[in-house]
Amino acid sequence: MQLARAAAVFAAAGLALALAACTSDGGQAAAPTPTATAWTVQATAGATPGAGPAEFRANASAADNRPAFDAAIRAVLAGKPNADGAAVTSALKSAGFPMSATQVTDSKTSADLQPGSIMVGVKIGKECLVGQWGSAVDGYQSAVTPVLGSGGCLIGGIPAVG
Repeated sequence: MQLARAAAVFAAAGLALALAACTSDGGQAAAPTPTATAWTVQATAGATPGAGPAEFRANASAADNRPAFDAAIRAVLAGKPNADGAAVTSALKSAGFPMSATQVTDSKTSADLQPGSIMVGVKIGKECLVGQWGSAVDGYQSAVTPVLGSGGCLIGGIPAVG
């Protein structure tokens, strides 16, 4: 009986030592290293509110069209900070952005509640203009991002508006 108990103690001690050897600093697990994502906001020239043209330019880059994108969305949000996707896409359409290249997330959750944020994306060449607003984000945010592998700007198979 004592032999069995001693064997169990040695087995447990051996297991503890083996597991401790698997960590990089003698028993303390290493913290994960953060990595950059495709959603990192990129600084672009002319991204200052009110700077640049107020309308979409078909032959210009996403970065060059960002001021018009931001101006159209900010104008809607100035009057209604919790505007829905339809109001924002209507403003983008009025500014000349192509609806066939525009995606927007739902303005209601499956429980018929207002989501924490709404996103809109417009594909321009190999890049996207992505805007986000709502109660879960600090005001309005936008970024120029690469087109996703799906060919769109937003995750989830969201169809184009037009």
